[in-house]
Amino acid sequence: MRRGRMLILFALILIMGVLAAYLLIGRGGEEVEATPTEEGVVIVPSDMVLVVVAAQDIARGSEITRDAIVLTNLPADMVVETWIAGTEEDTLFSQVVERRARIDIARGMQITTAMITEKAGDLLGAGSDAAIAIPPGYTAIAIPMTRLSGVAYALRGGDSVDVLITMLMVDLNPDFQTMLPDQNLMLVDSDGNILTGTGCYRVSRTEMGLECTNEEPPPIGRVVSNEDLDVQIYAIPSEEQRPRLVTQRLVEAATVLHVGTFPLEDIEEEIVAIPTEEAGVGAPPPQQGEEAVVLPPTPDIVTLIVTPQDALALNWAMKVGADIVLTLRAPGDTMSVETVTVSLQYLIDNYSITVPAKLPYGLEPAIEQPIIPVLPNDQIVPQGQQ
Repeated sequence: MRRGRMLILFALILIMGVLAAYLLIGRGGEEVEATPTEEGVVIVPSDMVLVVVAAQDIARGSEITRDAIVLTNLPADMVVETWIAGTEEDTLFSQVVERRARIDIARGMQITTAMITEKAGDLLGAGSDAAIAIPPGYTAIAIPMTRLSGVAYALRGGDSVDVLITMLMVDLNPDFQTMLPDQNLMLVDSDGNILTGTGCYRVSRTEMGLECTNEEPPPIGRVVSNEDLDVQIYAIPSEEQRPRLVTQRLVEAATVLHVGTFPLEDIEEEIVAIPTEEAGVGAPPPQQGEEAVVLPPTPDIVTLIVTPQDALALNWAMKVGADIVLTLRAPGDTMSVETVTVSLQYLIDNYSITVPAKLPYGLEPAIEQPIIPVLPNDQIVPQGQQ
């Protein structure tokens, strides 16, 4: 008898344990909701908070209405500090309703304080995606690019490039900041007597005798001895000073941010068809269902990520009209190689170039500007559209 009672007691304890476990599991799986009171005030559990969420897509600049947002319960430890959250429903609605969206807010997105503003004039965009790719301490600058200077259009965003510049240099008068040689002027006294001499390369015979009739003041020359005639003559330049060409690497390991013009979201891109044959001169009519072949625009500009100091150097080079060429580096190449300025003297000294003998003939016209190769596939831009 005693053994039967023990079995019955054990069975009752087991049944009560199973029932308690079922109740605990069932209660734990239920969603915790705010409990409204008789007065309509929402009571939120202590471990839960109300978060403001967009109930529909809210366009940038539009006024947020009561129907555009909802409140949802979230555990307090899951709420981000910037979210608009709290325990009082009326307070949360007052913080958002009748405000304006500073950015486009998607449906279901938690609303933060940075997304809304009270002033319509305080609407600021979220910025460009390009700015996100620029590391702190660097800046982006756009420079012109052609098929020749842009590595035959091989550049893509993320590439590493060096920037080379080529300039023409001349000698200047340090006081006047004008190109040498200077010009001669005659200095006379109050009676018209010449106090200084002047070079004369045109002599005319007048009633007064031989007179110097230069059309303009000649440049300053120097006295030289003519060994053949055994006389001293005054030599002046026969032409203006010839510029000296020099080239050097200006920027090392710059990062390409973008090739070409960045797309503008508010401007529809124009599609230009490739011109084939003029109408009426054998041009076949377009077949039904065929699409016109479009020519992608060739990039004429590239944006580089550089240091602020390098950006100033590039801006100066563009403003003075220096020739700019980009060279492509290998991925991950961080090697820094010191370069030497290249001039005519450098080429002669380092590349076994023999100075040609002085001949009684030469090139005409003189090479005073760097000659840039003209490639057949380059598009010629009409003057006035550059």
